[in-house]
Amino acid sequence: MALNKVILFVIDGMDTVNFTMAHAPVMSGIHGKTAVGVAHTEIIGAGTVLTPIAHAMMGTGSPDVVAARPGFETEGKCYNYYGEVVETIGDVAREAGLSRVAVGKNEAAIVLGGTGNLTRSYLELDGIDPSDEEVMTQEILDAFYQMDKGILVATYGGVDFTGHRKNLPRLIEAVEKADSIVGVLLKEADLEETLLIIAADHGTNPITGRHNTAPTPLCLMANNIAGRVNLGVVHNIEIATTIAGALEVQVPQRAVGRDLGELVHQLLAGEEVSLDYQLEMNRQLNAFFRKLPLRHKAEPELGGRNNEKER
Repeated sequence: MALNKVILFVIDGMDTVNFTMAHAPVMSGIHGKTAVGVAHTEIIGAGTVLTPIAHAMMGTGSPDVVAARPGFETEGKCYNYYGEVVETIGDVAREAGLSRVAVGKNEAAIVLGGTGNLTRSYLELDGIDPSDEEVMTQEILDAFYQMDKGILVATYGGVDFTGHRKNLPRLIEAVEKADSIVGVLLKEADLEETLLIIAADHGTNPITGRHNTAPTPLCLMANNIAGRVNLGVVHNIEIATTIAGALEVQVPQRAVGRDLGELVHQLLAGEEVSLDYQLEMNRQLNAFFRKLPLRHKAEPELGGRNNEKER
């Protein structure tokens, strides 16, 4: 059954190390109704990503995308390495007549295809402070209540902000504030018709003050999730396909990731599911190569462990 709404709450800079240092019972799934995975956030084979690129990967489901931070002179569209615009889950939602709302850091708009593709925005461009948890909570709720059916992407900046300033106590406090926002969303959102996805775009090391390639938490919360489900290792490029599956709309053209909601249902049903992400990553990369222009069709297929081809 299709859901009516998806909330993607992106916590800028929250890696698994930052997460485990804080007391975050809501995101840890103490209430049940949660599927938890450990997400890769980097460009495969190219190291850590900047915040705009990370959001582009979430929105397109593709690893070969770039984007500029939305501002007064740029919308934040997603492009491939040849300068061609890449379809996002926001473009798919627009074609389906669904709302596209972005809250918080300007990069939230990138997931939905840029500021020009939004039905409503509550961004830094609109005067919002994305590091203020009270402001973020209120703006997310206001946007959510006004949305009948669609996607709401909110990016909270408090963790990244404190991490860049090498302030470990404040970073831990920011993670806990993010957890409180999630708690309010769980209370206010009808999880019978809403999927809540908690993600992070990258990690931020409070010792160096720089981004890192540490994995990040990825959580799915909905009423049809019983208990606490382990998703194993996942990747943020799977977010676009997961949103498409929840709303029963088309998958963005270049998306190669799994529908994690479908994976949850398979695990809950007791089906035999491989959580070997090396094999899954090879499958995704092979799908990615097949979607590239003809000049790249000669790329060899990647095998699984011990160079055996995936069956």
